[in-house]
Amino acid sequence: MSPERAGLPLLTLDFDGVICRPPFGRNVGIHRTFLDPAAPPPEATQYPRWLNDALDHLRFDLRGPMPGVAEALRALREVRRLTIVTGRRSSPRSWLRWHGLEGFVDGIVVNDTALKSPHFKLRTLGALHADEHIDDDPRTAQLLAQASSTRVYLCDWPRNRELHYDPRVERVADLRALAERLNGTSTAH
Repeated sequence: MSPERAGLPLLTLDFDGVICRPPFGRNVGIHRTFLDPAAPPPEATQYPRWLNDALDHLRFDLRGPMPGVAEALRALREVRRLTIVTGRRSSPRSWLRWHGLEGFVDGIVVNDTALKSPHFKLRTLGALHADEHIDDDPRTAQLLAQASSTRVYLCDWPRNRELHYDPRVERVADLRALAERLNGTSTAH
């Protein structure tokens, strides 16, 4: 990484619902209940790596990118280092390559832990010293806002509306809107 890029703030990005479009444009995987940040993190069911890879490919390979993602990533890359932090158990690298998006990100971190996605992201963002994170899941956004110093953006989806968020959760329409905001071209904050 060039010294110029190394000096940029780190923005971590969730993958599904932020970069990758959900099936039929309906994001049903969003959790509408919040976690207690003081409670111990629950463990996820562990499957063999080969099974995770196979299931993820079946679930995700035919999905396309969200509208305007390439342009948004290109714009964000001008002002941020970009690392995907996904709750998936397998890497989306081949999907990114297939859709011509791999060159926009500086890194990818997949969940190879026993933690469920929100706590995995909390731990990973702390280890990466992420300045900012964008997600589509209210449970994750709320946990990050309550238990970390990372600035949290929440992509707007119908299922994550009308919840009472920590004031540190900032809603954005999508990745394009965040790119406009961080590049100083947005008219609404």
